[in-house]
Amino acid sequence: MSKFKKKKKIFEIYSQNLKWIKEKTNTKFNIEFDSGILCPLCLDVFLESDLKPNAKNYLTLEHNPPKSLGGKDNILTCKKCNNESGHKTDVELLTYLLEQEFKNFSPNSKHRTKLEIDDGSKVTADLSFDEKGKMTLNLQSKYSNPKEYDRFIKSEEKGFFPIEGEFGKFFTKKLKFNMTLPDKGDMRLASIALLKIGYLLGFEKYGHIFLFNQNLDIVREQILNPEKDIITDTFWVNYEFPEMYVGVNTINKPKELICFLNTFVLKTKSRNAQISIAFPGYYKEDADIYKNIKEILCSNKGGTADMEITTWEPFLDLKDENRVFSSAQIWDKKKPAHNNV
Repeated sequence: MSKFKKKKKIFEIYSQNLKWIKEKTNTKFNIEFDSGILCPLCLDVFLESDLKPNAKNYLTLEHNPPKSLGGKDNILTCKKCNNESGHKTDVELLTYLLEQEFKNFSPNSKHRTKLEIDDGSKVTADLSFDEKGKMTLNLQSKYSNPKEYDRFIKSEEKGFFPIEGEFGKFFTKKLKFNMTLPDKGDMRLASIALLKIGYLLGFEKYGHIFLFNQNLDIVREQILNPEKDIITDTFWVNYEFPEMYVGVNTINKPKELICFLNTFVLKTKSRNAQISIAFPGYYKEDADIYKNIKEILCSNKGGTADMEITTWEPFLDLKDENRVFSSAQIWDKKKPAHNNV
């Protein structure tokens, strides 16, 4: 399927989704339209004509999570939001994850760095770990100062040096050097990328009804302004949930932690990392979720053992009108069947 055909197919699904919401609510828009969708980040209205790349701010296929981390392009965002969020946060997320994996000597991780010997000579080198954790070092002469590279090579010691942990085995050459660990990733910007992934996952699964929540205004503001400290409390749940919870869920109890809980997996060559991001519900008191996560889950007051969580993944279908409004109804007093974690 061509990209344009895929964009059109996604547009039709979400356009019908928005049409049902327009018919059953009092939602007002700044323009009149029959067939259209909202960019989930800026909330501007986009029409079918905006699918074409000659439009001023056309609709783009958004990989969520980023393609480099195993994501699929199942939603549409406008070019402006896609470009800005990608450059500011998605790149930082990938950089930060790869750096952390290398620092932990994770299998299949690699990094280009500088090696320095006692006289100050430095060379560029690629370090990598295979699937068993064995390190390989490749010196890069073309990216190093020729004179320093030569001094580095000549600093090599020769002799019989015992191999640690392998009795009776020796190696005959040894280099002593200091290595600069990677430290370019911005943890704060990387965390905003995680917030965006979880938010877009909510939109992908729930549709436009997920966006019509005034408590999410602060989330969108933070995503669109990643350089600002708007949400300063913890917005993730640090727990490895069973695989069945990968997708969209709700925390039903305790009442202080009632929220959407969107769980996803980031895939690198080294590992699959599960992430769970919380989003406030529709009620006014639900806006305190991030403060409550900090006070309850990030302290000694409680943990995940007492949580009641409902996974909604099997029940969501944006093509089914009767299910479009299900996410707005989960906050009713009658709770659906739940699973305990």
